[in-house]
Amino acid sequence: MTRSPPATDRLGQSLERAIGGHREALISLLARGSRLPGIQANDALADSFAQACRALGARADRVALDLAHLSADEAPGASALEFLPVCGVVALGARAAVDKSVRRRFVAELHARADDPRFRVRDAVVTALARVGGGAGDELVEDVAAWMDGYFHAAAVLRGLAREEWLGTLHSAPPAIARLDEAFELALDAPRAAARYPGHKALIEALHRTPGLMALRFGVPVFDMVLRWAGVKDPVMREVPAAFVDYPKLAGRFGPDLDRVRHALDGSRPAPRNPDHNVGPTRDRSGARRNKRRA
Repeated sequence: MTRSPPATDRLGQSLERAIGGHREALISLLARGSRLPGIQANDALADSFAQACRALGARADRVALDLAHLSADEAPGASALEFLPVCGVVALGARAAVDKSVRRRFVAELHARADDPRFRVRDAVVTALARVGGGAGDELVEDVAAWMDGYFHAAAVLRGLAREEWLGTLHSAPPAIARLDEAFELALDAPRAAARYPGHKALIEALHRTPGLMALRFGVPVFDMVLRWAGVKDPVMREVPAAFVDYPKLAGRFGPDLDRVRHALDGSRPAPRNPDHNVGPTRDRSGARRNKRRA
């Protein structure tokens, strides 16, 4: 009885054929193994594909780029085909993490996909960015300054920085804190209508999570920045420093600094409305009282 080759061998063989111009086998293998449509995509398969592309170097770049470029029409969300651009994006990150000659170009490709309408592709950008950061460290923090003018893009930077793979490689606090502060200012300056945008919501969620992790890495300078945030009046943005002071693990190491932020939040809390202006219940215009009297 003839045994089928191991999955890793099939992936490698399919990738080699795809490099030669015959991509049907690779597309079929990735789509069938994607576990989509479903709740969780096959991240292990995407990583295996990325590592295979990394091992082949520039020879596999065209395949990875073509997969990453597949549009939402060609690879719809919530379908097995969505896994193809996910694999392409993760592969670009794996290559850029180890090869400086392609890093700038592939990071630009990630930027172009950070606001993709498919959330799994956006998540893949975060994974890829963190992986590049694991290789580039502080250098990538400087390079992504241009990302901080878009909601999804800034959210991707914060989410990537929150990954230990990238955060653990950083040595210089000021650039990372600057990206965090820029993200806060972007959200703070957003028009009121932006609250309905998925990108704005993604940015707010990232702002709730990332400062605490960054404080564990860099300490007091992060508290100094959040202290400034505590003075804002916008109720949505005040939730960011409020979430920060409740972040797990900070209290045991930074109790006095947390108290500084709490006091700043308390001191900047809007005053209650003047009770003299409370005129009590207004006239019931619904007709309910009139109907009740008639009953």
